[in-house]
Amino acid sequence: MMNRLPSAEDAFFDEDKTLFSSGKFDLQALSNASSLVKSGLFFSVTALTFIILWMLWLSGSLQDLERAAAEEHQLKEVVSVKLLKLAKLEPLAQQRQQASTAITSVELALSRQGEMAGLLKAINRLGLAQGLQLELFRPEKELIHAHFAELPISLRVSGSYQRLGVFAADIASLPQLVTLDNLSLGPLKDGNLFMEATVHAYRYLEAGDRPLLKKPSAEPGESP
Repeated sequence: MMNRLPSAEDAFFDEDKTLFSSGKFDLQALSNASSLVKSGLFFSVTALTFIILWMLWLSGSLQDLERAAAEEHQLKEVVSVKLLKLAKLEPLAQQRQQASTAITSVELALSRQGEMAGLLKAINRLGLAQGLQLELFRPEKELIHAHFAELPISLRVSGSYQRLGVFAADIASLPQLVTLDNLSLGPLKDGNLFMEATVHAYRYLEAGDRPLLKKPSAEPGESP
């Protein structure tokens, strides 16, 4: 049987045993070790150092990733809340626009103080145009409200049912803001009908109307 010649690998492990023979790393033995052992040890230490540094870098990157994920979640929550508020604000903005449009329309329909006499004449002409008998057309005391003035007009006219209906429709079609209430109809001996109603004409408040506004009464115990 032939004896195997010692190889470089055997020499490396033999020298390695020598370096750690006493259980401790022997620097003196390392200085006397072959270049192969020194090279192997150098690459082992280098690889170990690289692995440690890579693990430290990976640990820091994972922390950054977790921090970024948490920030992304918070940003998503903030965006969701803002989108929810925006979704609620959009209908409110539409309602506000509709209300603003309605208010503008009402303001355009309000008469000026100097136009009230012309409005009363226009209502009178509408009745005469239908051939109605204008038995009563009496403006009452003007009422001053917070944002407008209201002039009630007591009205009594007589004529055919059809002409009374056209007269009421003509009043409602006036460009100024005018309403009819307290409407009642009754028969006459000649076969026609009478109509009693209160016409309400509205106008802008002028500078001189402000002092006429009623101030709220003082609470008991408060000085006027």
